[in-house]
Amino acid sequence: MFQKQYTFGDIQVIYREVPVSGHEGKTTVGLAILPRSVNAENIPFDSLVQVAFQGDEPLVSYGAGVTMRNRTSTLLFVEEQIERGGEILTRLTDGAGNYYIHSLSYDETTGVFTLYTEYENRTGGEKILQMLSSFSVSGVHTVWGNAEDISLIRMTSAWSRECRLKRDSFSDLGLDGSWAGQYGVKCERWGQVGSMPNRGYYPLAAIEGEYCLGATLEAPYSWQAEMYGEGDLYSLSGGLGDFEFAHIQKTMQNGEKFRTHRAYLCVKRDFNAVCNAFLKHADARLKVPASEENLPVLFNEYCTTWGCPSAKNIQGILAALKGLPIKTFVIDCGWYKPQGKEWGLAVGDWEESKELFPNGISEAVSAIHSAGMQAGVWFEFENACRDSKLYQRSELLLSENGKPVTTRNHRFLDLRLPAAKKYLDEKLFSFLKANGFSYIKVDYNDAFALGEAGREVAEESIALTKKLCDTGLVVENCASGGSRIEPLRSSLVSMCSFSDAHECDEIPYVAANVSRVLPARQMQIWVVLRKEISRTVYLLCAGFMGRICLSGDIIGLSAEHRKTLCEGLNFYQNIRDIVKSGEIVSIDNTVRYYRRAKGRQIYEKRLGNKRLVIVHFASDGEVRIPANGKLAGAFTDLEYSLQAGELVVWGKALHAGAFLLTE
Repeated sequence: MFQKQYTFGDIQVIYREVPVSGHEGKTTVGLAILPRSVNAENIPFDSLVQVAFQGDEPLVSYGAGVTMRNRTSTLLFVEEQIERGGEILTRLTDGAGNYYIHSLSYDETTGVFTLYTEYENRTGGEKILQMLSSFSVSGVHTVWGNAEDISLIRMTSAWSRECRLKRDSFSDLGLDGSWAGQYGVKCERWGQVGSMPNRGYYPLAAIEGEYCLGATLEAPYSWQAEMYGEGDLYSLSGGLGDFEFAHIQKTMQNGEKFRTHRAYLCVKRDFNAVCNAFLKHADARLKVPASEENLPVLFNEYCTTWGCPSAKNIQGILAALKGLPIKTFVIDCGWYKPQGKEWGLAVGDWEESKELFPNGISEAVSAIHSAGMQAGVWFEFENACRDSKLYQRSELLLSENGKPVTTRNHRFLDLRLPAAKKYLDEKLFSFLKANGFSYIKVDYNDAFALGEAGREVAEESIALTKKLCDTGLVVENCASGGSRIEPLRSSLVSMCSFSDAHECDEIPYVAANVSRVLPARQMQIWVVLRKEISRTVYLLCAGFMGRICLSGDIIGLSAEHRKTLCEGLNFYQNIRDIVKSGEIVSIDNTVRYYRRAKGRQIYEKRLGNKRLVIVHFASDGEVRIPANGKLAGAFTDLEYSLQAGELVVWGKALHAGAFLLTE
């Protein structure tokens, strides 16, 4: 029987071949990633390659409709395993022409493992692939504590409520097993179906007990994760949505290969440490234009003009911004809006409005450049809406059974078609170059769910995003706010919209949640100016968790309000190093219901001997924060004091404060 063990830092990686009950002479090969201190001798294993083909039989009873894991296609053996430069390549087969490469590599700096699986059909015939996970690890639960002591951590997501933590004990999920072993097979399967991957759940999971195992997925389209329990066997897997969950199946001809997207795993002391490791690893994968390295502040006019930008109102906004440290001005939706039409229904034709920009949009771009800022523009180029001519051009649109895929107001370009790519070359790439834009905000405001065809279109969307980035543009990923935040697309772009939360009180809580999955220098947070100065302080303090994007009532701002805004932006300049490179120490939030919030949130980051503490109050109250050192700066409209080793802040509802401490 094949068995190998490797050590990476304080982590052991174990590969073990085990016999499969009821299939004499057949084996499967499992993988465990565990702390070195754990005795792994008696850990049950199932396959590190979770794969299913049409016609496969399940290895256990009562699994149909619950999981596609552990089918007969997982009866594999190792042909070869090679370790080189921190990467382990395992070649497996079933002996019948189905071949797999399983890759695991280790990043010494962060302790994060990268995994993927590749399948090759050498059977001599056609195979219909219905499941192939990016990763599967055994050894969960039995070595990490009892069921009542272990939690499954996930992140729920919805519009303006992205990435909120959800903790469930194994026992509450029914994962504590049954007296009869395999007859009590249990699988907690979750994910998201369609082209908005951060809708329902964000693609991340963690098992927290004595230690914490975390996993996150590259997931540009339908994805799933599974916590599987069978007797004493507990395994966590994830990857592309399978046929049962997402109706995806792929016909593989002889000689064809299919590789999954990457998964990232790590084992740390707790969930907070897992998030910090993933953030550091994600940040290292970023390649952004030099202009973005110092976290420059942006202004986006959407919450100023509400979808009706014009040469005239942009000139007024630019005059109001004079003297403020703004480096990017983004012209948002509506610049193409036909007279008498809504901006949201006119998406698709991308013809600049002669009414709003009588001398062409390039005149506004020149004015932005003259004001010392780079110019950005909004597009939703993958879609077509009801009032556009593109909406009727079915030869360019994604279809199902001969009819265009249609949601309430949207249809979608079929990005696989050469004609659709040519359309975007003219309407998108040529437009950006001709008008001197160096920044693009890519929005996406509805979704489709079409099985394999949808997956192929999503892959073309990723390729298109890479093409935009390769031109040197600063690219912002937005999809109804944060609905397309996921590790693959996020790794390509300069920035992501954290959310569409811009007029609501829960902005700090959403920002804190999203900060667990997006590097701070990518996370663009709305700071929308209205008449209340306290609101500006409240929102700027939320913006200190990432990238500040100003909008709103900049014109006519009072001298006192402008002074407060400048003080906040100056404070941001002084804390940029912590914002960009600091680790999250804690996010302590007592608010349970965001829409009628009561409580407070304390957000803390650390870099070396410096601490950034940000406090938001939903109710009147007081907080006391240990603070052994000096107060190096503060931005707040609240009363506070530093005494006897404590920072004390006396809070009022919808007020906030940010404090820079040195030790």
